[in-house]
Order: sequence, then structure tokens, then C-alpha cells
Amino acid sequence: MNGSTPVWISKWVCYEWFYSSLDQQLFHGENDFTSCLRESFPQLKVKKMRRVEWSKVRRLMGKPRRCSASFFEEERRTLNSKRHKIRLLQQRKMNEVISKEDLPDEIPMHLVIGTRVTARLRKPQDGLFTGVVDALDTVHNTYRITFDRPGIGTHSVPDYEVRSCDQVETIPLMAFEAKARPRPQPAKLADSLMSLPRFVPNSITSSMSLENDPLLSGSPFKGQLMSIEGGTYGGFPIKFLVLVTRLTKILEIKKDSVNQLKEMNAEAEKKRSYQQCIAPDFQKRYANIVLELENLNKDLNECLVGVQQFCQEIAPDQGLKPIDQPSEIKEKCDRDARKMVTKLTTNTFQNRRLVKNESLMELIGRLTSLMLQIKTFSENELNSFEFKSLQDTLNEIRNDLDSNTINSFKNNVEIHINHIQSGLSQMGNLHAFSNTNFVT
Repeated sequence: MNGSTPVWISKWVCYEWFYSSLDQQLFHGENDFTSCLRESFPQLKVKKMRRVEWSKVRRLMGKPRRCSASFFEEERRTLNSKRHKIRLLQQRKMNEVISKEDLPDEIPMHLVIGTRVTARLRKPQDGLFTGVVDALDTVHNTYRITFDRPGIGTHSVPDYEVRSCDQVETIPLMAFEAKARPRPQPAKLADSLMSLPRFVPNSITSSMSLENDPLLSGSPFKGQLMSIEGGTYGGFPIKFLVLVTRLTKILEIKKDSVNQLKEMNAEAEKKRSYQQCIAPDFQKRYANIVLELENLNKDLNECLVGVQQFCQEIAPDQGLKPIDQPSEIKEKCDRDARKMVTKLTTNTFQNRRLVKNESLMELIGRLTSLMLQIKTFSENELNSFEFKSLQDTLNEIRNDLDSNTINSFKNNVEIHINHIQSGLSQMGNLHAFSNTNFVT
């Protein structure tokens, strides 16, 4: 800026328009008011409102004290915390970042030497000046900058007061999360994961087969293939990568089958609306797709179980508590439900009479266990496979009911439990695979 510019104009420009390369992603993202409005009124989609409607929204949200000393202190503390996390990610210290939830989707990288920048300088002259980055000090979080204006020289400027004149290179936050995964020992993996046939280059059988081959006998393979059982690639066991690849292929095939089923459903509804007969060939193709989906679901469940077992192995290495098995959750809730029902039935004479009906007491206990399991899942961030305990309890209740009450149970209990499970599950509608046999 020009040296003759008034001080108040210089400061106003800095405060309103100057954002460092470190802070651009933080301040140019969604503001706090928009986030609060979205969380408080998730169904509010309009961009324009009448004054009466806007006044009601503001009245419901309340009026925080935005200019108090404690508010400014909290804002500074939050900003410094975000800056510190971004610096750790820039230095590839992913394990030291405890939580990344408050960080932007794109993380700016360090400015390289030779980058032209605009920096806020305090001494020997206050203002914004252009220059070139000569060095980076990660200990004190500063850039060594040689300024263009004669007489200023070279100074160390904090990184939150330096802005690149060019587009800043960024890396998605998801890339850091992927690199932060630990490298577990392959020996810890469950032996039930999928195994494939392997080629051993220097074995006797391979040499004999190459000798009889007219093309390969003259140039035997001298390379070495990585072992599926004990090898790693990119920090992940090869056995696990093969499992994930198989899981991806199954999902792609299932997606195509579901799309075919949707098209056939639309075609069948159209024919029924025109009162046309559905050809036997159409019914046969429809049945084949349904059977294929059933087999895909079985294979998909096996892969998901393998991935779940791998997650259980790496949980302690990431500092997480071991994942509880569905049977452990169910047993705990069953015990608590029995204690609760026993306590209530011994309080009054009328409840003591119900104790004689063992089947009714068993039904009440299982329904109580069902509610306790839902309470447990809602209060903790659990894994989707742990919802299998809900399906086990539902199956036990359904098997003990007679044919007269089974429909009432499905309409009044089971359908609501499935809706709750779908909302609680991190996998959305994939919870359907958790109700099949889970191998532990």
C-alpha cells in the first residue's frame, strides 16, 4: 500500500479484505450463522422471507452476546486451535490431530520458497507489502520474506499474516485421514478372510510347467510376487485389499441388478395398468434377478464380516476401544431387562399375579431388552454391525408368537424398530445385511 495512505484506511483494508493463505479456507467457508440456521431449522430451504417470518426465526434462535469479552476470547481460542491443527497437517503430523471435525474440506499447503506474497508488516513500517518467500520456519510458524520496497529488507512474518499472490495449493481433508491409518501386523488378521491361489516363481512345479511350454521355457519368470498371506501394499495387508476389491465388485454387480429390477417393476406396473398379461419369460427373468440378488447379499455379508473383523483388529492401534460383539450387547441388555421386570413385578400384588404367566413375562422382558438396546445405540457412536443384536431379539420374539399375533407384532413393533435402526445406522439402508448370520 502507498505510504501516504491514512492509517485507518490501511487497517480497514486489512481487517475487511486481507485473509492469509492459512485462514482463507476457514473464513471463506460457511459462516457460523448459516450453520446454526441449518441445524436449528433443517427443513428451511427458502432464501427469501417476509419480515414477519424472519422476525419469528430470529426470535426462536435467540440473541447471543456477540460483543462480550468472553465471546471474543472464545473465538480467538477456536481460531488458534484450527490454525494449529492445519499446521500439524501441513507437517504431516496426522496422529497428533485428535479431531478433524471443525476443519475445512480443503487444507492449504505450505508456501514454497520463491512464492510471491503479500504480507502484513508491523515494523519498521505498518502496512501491506509484497515480497518473496525465502525460507520457512515450522518451529515458530513464520515465513522469511524479502520485501520488494527498498529500505524494508528481510523480515520473519507469522504465517497467519502472509497471503500468496497466486492460487494456494490445497489437499482434501479426506486424503490426510486415509494417510493416518496405521499399519497393523498381518498376523493379527482373522484367518477367515478370503484367500486366492498364489504363484510361487521358483518352485519345482512352476519350473516343470515352464519347461514344457514352447513360449515360456526360454525365459522363465524371475520376478517375485507379493504373498497374499503376509504381504502389505501401501500400509494395508494384501488380504484385506483383495477383500475390499471383491466387496466393490459385488456392490457394482448388485447396483446393476437393482437397476434392472426397477426397470422390470416399472414395466410390470405399466402392463398391469393396461390390463396386459405378463409373459412367462418376463416372470422367469424377474425370478432369476431376485435369486441373483439373494446370492449377492450372502456374498456381500461375508465380505462385510471380513471388513468388520479387520476393523476390530486395528481399533486398539488407533486408540479406540475394542468394538463390542452384538452378542455382548444383547446379553447385557437382556440381564438389565430381567432385573427391571423382576423389580417391577415384586412391587404390587397385581404384578405378582402376572409372574405366573411365564410366556407373557418372557415377552415383556424381550420387548424391554429391545428398548434398552435402542437406548444403548442412540447414546453411543456404535458400528452398524452391532445392530445385529436388534435383529436377533426380533427373531426370538417372532418365533415365540402364535400366528394370530404375528401380524400385529410386525405392524406395531418390527416396522418401527427397522425405521429406528435405519436412522441410527451409519450405513443407512445397508443395515439389511446385519440381520443374517454374523460369524464371530
